[in-house]
Amino acid sequence: MRYNTIRFCAIIFFFASALPCFGQLTTSNDLGIVREIPIKSFIGKRFKAGVDIKNIPSDSIGLAGFFFLQVGKGDYDFVPGTRQSKPATNKDSAWHHYEIAGTVASSAQKVWLYVNTRGNGDFYYDNFSFEVETAAGSWKKVVIPNADFEESPLPLKGFRGTETLKEKQGVTIELALDSDRNILHHLHINSRNAKIIYPYGRDKLKGKYINVAGSRIYCETYGSGEPLLLLHGNGGSISDFKSQIGEFAKHFQVIAVDTRAQGKSSGNRSESLSYDLFAEDMKTLLDSLHLKNVNILGWSDGGNTGLTLAIKNPDYVKRLVVMGANLNPEESSVSPTILKQTKSDLNKLKSKNNPDDKNTMLLLEMLLKEPQIDQKLLKNITAKTLVLAGEEDIILEAHTRSIAEGIPGAKLQLLQGATHFAPKENPSAFNKIVLDFLMRK
Repeated sequence: MRYNTIRFCAIIFFFASALPCFGQLTTSNDLGIVREIPIKSFIGKRFKAGVDIKNIPSDSIGLAGFFFLQVGKGDYDFVPGTRQSKPATNKDSAWHHYEIAGTVASSAQKVWLYVNTRGNGDFYYDNFSFEVETAAGSWKKVVIPNADFEESPLPLKGFRGTETLKEKQGVTIELALDSDRNILHHLHINSRNAKIIYPYGRDKLKGKYINVAGSRIYCETYGSGEPLLLLHGNGGSISDFKSQIGEFAKHFQVIAVDTRAQGKSSGNRSESLSYDLFAEDMKTLLDSLHLKNVNILGWSDGGNTGLTLAIKNPDYVKRLVVMGANLNPEESSVSPTILKQTKSDLNKLKSKNNPDDKNTMLLLEMLLKEPQIDQKLLKNITAKTLVLAGEEDIILEAHTRSIAEGIPGAKLQLLQGATHFAPKENPSAFNKIVLDFLMRK
């Protein structure tokens, strides 16, 4: 179960992935850190959110801006239709004020103001502000601690998402003084040696479609060597493995797949989805590529598919790595909070009855009904298997241990300090663990 269909990827993916206000282009130094502001007492009121930015890119890909999102009670409870972005369009080495306006949604309890930078350059931020209209034409400023960077010597005091900086070797952040602003402090972000990240999941040269049981399954192939099939989680796509593909392709022929009804792969909106169906899709795909006895890395739902394929067609799987997989959707296996949230989201979508949400509803319904893997059948797996999960995973530890115990000779490793999103939280450590296992003689 990988709950990124609507919310669960929330914090990690928003903080660490390609920045939402800058379109399709992604670079190795893209940064997104957040100031959180409580707003539940301002429901229904108009607001203005702003920040001063000085944008000095050093190349054509450098850019600064900010991004705005309203959030409900939980950190994963994003309020639909409230995402707004504002790139800093001025590049004249001067300060400019940028503003986003709107109305506080009825379900919102806080807003996230993102500092977003991309590519190379020097980017400066100061004077975050948030105002609400208390009466016609009358605006009240909401206090944001250290909004002007004068209250603390720590440049990132009050920000969330700063853990993403660990992977940004070319980014430095400091408090700086500006003589043009009466020697006042501001946030200075310097980015260097940023490179454009290859668009995994959108590479026309590496990608192709394969017709499988009424659907077109999209895959991309990189590198050479033994085949390694990558299977993403629920609602995800090939791009979820963007921190793995390049590294793995140095040693393997990587085959990254968009699972049926996800990413660029099509699905039949009138039929239900299941891991049995996904596993059969993968068998057909491998047959079309004339491959057998392949290595598989399955993350979350992809792990469920990998387990199913290895049980039903053991001769197709040489080595299997599953990250955050589960055998069933029971509260003894999966975080009850996530199950409850999934039910709530599904009911909301059903009540709206929007045809565009049909795919999402099928995926959510599958999360609540699937998988249904009999633990006793795990003994049919002949592949050398590594079972992974984060110490703070949404898949409960006892359940993860039961999976490893059921597979003959399987290895178990709980990733210290990691969540369900270990491949994105610490890709270098995750990749090493996977490669060490797959390349072991």
